[in-house]
Parts: sequence; structure tokens; C-alpha cells
Amino acid sequence: MRIRPDRSSPPPALDNVFSHDYLAQLRERDEVLTASEAEYAGPWRCAPAVAKPGAVAVLREWEDPEREDPEGVLWHEETARLLAIALPMTEREPLFHLDDRETPDGFALTAVYGEQGAQTAGWLRRYEPRLAEALHLLEGVVRSPRALADLLEAAGPIAVEQVGKILARRLAS
Repeated sequence: MRIRPDRSSPPPALDNVFSHDYLAQLRERDEVLTASEAEYAGPWRCAPAVAKPGAVAVLREWEDPEREDPEGVLWHEETARLLAIALPMTEREPLFHLDDRETPDGFALTAVYGEQGAQTAGWLRRYEPRLAEALHLLEGVVRSPRALADLLEAAGPIAVEQVGKILARRLAS
């Protein structure tokens, strides 16, 4: 039977549960292919910026704004929320690719659908790679209920109210 320690005083905060020796050995190895994606995976949160009063810091859920450098410091909370949504998607393999060769149908837009692999999603009239990047970002938002909720929260109460009215009208028709 285990004896529970006295819970009246909280345990000391740890920087990391892994020993420095263990981490040093890991750093000697080559990075795995998904390392860059893991760097931005988060989850991210917004907190008051310690170094800049009135600004908002974007940092990982487990990071302490008083001890670690945030990924970003922004003056507007809405922009900080958008950064927190965008960060996990920046290093992921793009979900959409726009071919730079024009065909009679236009420029082919390819989408990656999990194990199904890349498939033609359609064609665009102009070669504008930023549209494929925008689709990647939006697809990431709709795949994540948390990101979608964060996006609505960043939009503010008036926009959320209007979204509710739009959806109610669509349901009624």
C-alpha cells in the first residue's frame, strides 16, 4: 500500500521530467522526419506578455511566460489567437498543391487525403500558390474543433452572433 504524501504543499515545479544526461544523449541523434512538425504542434495558448505589458504572448500550453520565450508577442489578442491557430499548420506537409503547368482546364489543384494519397481536387483559372496555402490553413481549422472554436472566439461576440443567425437561417430553409 502506498502512503500518500502530505498534499498541503505543492511539489516543486520541474523544467523537464527527463534527466539532462538523457536529453543530451537524444540531442546527439539525428532528428526524425517529423521534428519540424513537432516543433510547432503545440497546443498553443495566449497569455499576458511578461516583457511587454499590454501585449499578448503565444506559447505552448505547458510553457511558463515568466520563464520561457514565447513564440510570438502581439499587441492584439485576436491576432495572437490567430497565430496560435496557424502555428500547428505551418510545418505540416501541405494538404494542397497547385501545379505550375497550365492545362486546358486551368492549373490543377491537388489535395492530400490521408491514406488515399494525393488526388486532383479541381482546377484554378490562375496560378496563385497562396490559394493552395490558404486552403491548407482553412482545412486545418475545420479539421480541428478546438481551432474552429478559437477562430470564432477571435472573431468576437458580434461575429459569433451573426454566424449563429446565418446558421439558423440555413437550418430553416
